Amino acid sequence: MADSLDPYQDFAACHPKLREAVSVVVAYWEPDAVPITVGFGHIGRALVQLESDLDDATLDEVSRLVEHSLSGSGPEADAVATGLLEAICAQSVHAPAAVARVVSRLGADARAYIRAWDAFTGTTTPGVTLSC
Repeated sequence: MADSLDPYQDFAACHPKLREAVSVVVAYWEPDAVPITVGFGHIGRALVQLESDLDDATLDEVSRLVEHSLSGSGPEADAVATGLLEAICAQSVHAPAAVARVVSRLGADARAYIRAWDAFTGTTTPGVTLSC
């Protein structure tokens, strides 16, 4: 199953509940591979849903992984942006406080993407400051 967690394994390693969330989506799609944007979208939703169970160190590690992914190019960078980050933003209506906490721990590139997404969609995601 370790190979089936690629490219999500680093995110899954951040916390047992994130690993469980990744395992659920992988199992759902087996024997096929999870479409990468779908997988990262599932992680983004899980981050918001699990926010109260995640300490700051876990969110900081997730942020580091997000920033690392966004600094690259290709399918993973695109999937982290359009899957994970947009899924977080989409939870704003249902869980604004959780979204605010998750987003406030994200790095500069992630927050810049979210601000651009907000401008495109005409929304404001909690936790994103205007001056970053």
